[in-house]
Amino acid sequence: MKKLLILALCAVLLLSAGCAKPITAPSETGKPADNSTAVATPPLSTARPETSEPTDLPATEAPAVPDTGVPTEAPAVPSTAPTAEATSEPAPTEPIDPWSLMDELSFEQGVYEDDLGNIYSYSYGLPCIKADTEGARAINAEIEEIYGGEVVSAHQAMAEKLSLYMISMGYHGEVWEDVLTLVISTHTDWGDDSYGIYSYEVSTGRWLSTKDILDRLHISEKQFLETCRQQFRQYFIESNSGIPADKREVYGYYDALDRVDDELYLSMDLQVYPNADGELVVAAPIVSLAGADFYYHLLTLEFD
Repeated sequence: MKKLLILALCAVLLLSAGCAKPITAPSETGKPADNSTAVATPPLSTARPETSEPTDLPATEAPAVPDTGVPTEAPAVPSTAPTAEATSEPAPTEPIDPWSLMDELSFEQGVYEDDLGNIYSYSYGLPCIKADTEGARAINAEIEEIYGGEVVSAHQAMAEKLSLYMISMGYHGEVWEDVLTLVISTHTDWGDDSYGIYSYEVSTGRWLSTKDILDRLHISEKQFLETCRQQFRQYFIESNSGIPADKREVYGYYDALDRVDDELYLSMDLQVYPNADGELVVAAPIVSLAGADFYYHLLTLEFD
């Protein structure tokens, strides 16, 4: 009887061992090693989910994430708060419109024929400063006296049917910081240009001299005159580069080049102004090989 009970007990143990399946550990790649019924767990994504696509999950229920048994870390969220350096830069300022500080004193244009049958198209325009300060009044008075006087002379010539020597007078304004500059240009029938330059300091109401402007730009008198000498000379050379070397002596090229250094053309009486970019512009008297001794050209100086 004992033998029968022992045999029955062994049979039960063998039957229960045959139903069990071995448990296999997942591999390092996340794929099942040997078990064909195991399911691979997808890696967690750290990308921000799209919000434009609807989801079937309730708003209050978070989607279940399969447990891989490996602890995960939440992705770092970059800070969007501005740094001190990003907020310390000053906001760009809008450039000042010259017309907010200046006005047109007069303007006229027309066609004129003299008693020789010469026909001229003429135009004359004059500016003024819109300010009631001593400096502004002085500038406006000189513009009216000198350039307004030129217009009166042109009217007299037309009344007498004489030839016109000045066929145009124009102007433009530039503002750098708080300096307004009026640049008046006249053009003659034979191609001669001249300039009248008036710089006005808005904050003080002063009429600025050449030295005042150099001081504002931190340029010394010596540096200014030497730069003018070099660049006037270079402009002369480039302007006359088309003259053949064997003809230069005949045309007086070398004598004219030597005259570039004369005090007549290099002095603190030169008219200058700062353009809108803070560069120094000069009405340069460039020596001429023909016609007048020199002709004016507006040059933007370059400093080392």
